[in-house]
Amino acid sequence: MNEASYVADYEDLADMSLPDIARSEKVVIFASGLTDTRMIVKFLTDRGTPFRVIEMGMGSSRSRVDFRRLCEMTNWHLLPQIFVDGTFVGGVDELFEYWGSE
Repeated sequence: MNEASYVADYEDLADMSLPDIARSEKVVIFASGLTDTRMIVKFLTDRGTPFRVIEMGMGSSRSRVDFRRLCEMTNWHLLPQIFVDGTFVGGVDELFEYWGSE
């Protein structure tokens, strides 16, 4: 994996709020273990953009509650949910559109 990227288990970030996690890197991707992030990872790696993938497993009640909070915060009910500079941009297509508009 590129040094500009890393995967964090959501449970390991228990001391951080969702907004703080969303601001913890240039690009933050909330995903599940089933979310295919390869295209996003390649895109960001090729650009040299620092990013972090946060795996939100749904095995614990805390993760499920926080996933619902994330959905309420973004009004987006699918994964991945992608933030750039702490601002929610959407999913994969919206990330590509966002970078196309820069």
